[in-house]
Amino acid sequence: MIQKIDSAQAARLLDAGKALAVDVREPDEYAEGHLPGAQLLPLGQVGRKAAQMLPDKESTLIVYCRTGRRSAEAAAKLEALGYRNLYDMGGILSWPYELEG
Repeated sequence: MIQKIDSAQAARLLDAGKALAVDVREPDEYAEGHLPGAQLLPLGQVGRKAAQMLPDKESTLIVYCRTGRRSAEAAAKLEALGYRNLYDMGGILSWPYELEG
């Protein structure tokens, strides 16, 4: 099941080490700044690379993009691939905390 999550909730899960952030933007967007520790898995590669990059389908994943459109699509694809603990944070534009990169 895909659940919506806001930045504060996402930050708490990430800070506690209870989730992994998955950035589904393109590499150039990721390089400009991303959530600390986020894995880059561009939307167009979710079907091909998810199993390799995210082998544990039970892990808690927080999916985000720039504005929220791609994250919703990526979360739906991940759910179809069997991932069970998905949170859609929407866009990085709503992230008020520090970024890496």
